[in-house]
Amino acid sequence: MSAKVIVVTNQKGGCGKTTLTMNLAGVIGLQAKVLLIDGDPQGSATRWAYSSSDDNPFPAAVMSLANITDKVNREIKKYLEDYEYIFVDCPPTIDNNFTSSALLIADLALIPVIPSPTDLWAAVGIQKLISNVSEINDKLVSRLVANMCQSNISISKEALELITEFDFPKTESDIYQRTAYRQAAAFGGTVLDLDNPKAKQEIKELAKEILSLIN
Repeated sequence: MSAKVIVVTNQKGGCGKTTLTMNLAGVIGLQAKVLLIDGDPQGSATRWAYSSSDDNPFPAAVMSLANITDKVNREIKKYLEDYEYIFVDCPPTIDNNFTSSALLIADLALIPVIPSPTDLWAAVGIQKLISNVSEINDKLVSRLVANMCQSNISISKEALELITEFDFPKTESDIYQRTAYRQAAAFGGTVLDLDNPKAKQEIKELAKEILSLIN
């Protein structure tokens, strides 16, 4: 069986891309064999996994390919038979070849966006890239993920309506701004290790939705 490849990308930094990737990979890693590829030169995903304790290691394998700029798809291909799911945390820019190369082999592209007008405008560039790659990789499915949402803020709700202007839909599950996500990074785990029922529920729902999209 060949692994399903999930690429998490956005050209704008600060959208919680690595936090989302690590939590999804960690949650799915509890039930399947998962590899997470760190493509970000800052190496946040790698550091996150290394922060975990020996008693409770991060539930997915993590490796860095940040020093490879193109032919990333060729590198990922080497691991397809060894894992069930491969997550790729892309660098926060689309003008290098890493992201377009990873998308060539992807089954699913996730674009985390903060629901604010400026963040959504910034995501337009990634939409163009994905639509170009889709002409070559016709199995590619894409979804926006409303990330770091703030409850009861009207601008968030208005911005979420802007999302309908994109070529591809938003996931049904939204992720809210919660301290649990930052805490999970500090000890190298996921929100499932913390006592925050809402964070646990929303990340589980998103993981379930993602698995149903690609299986």
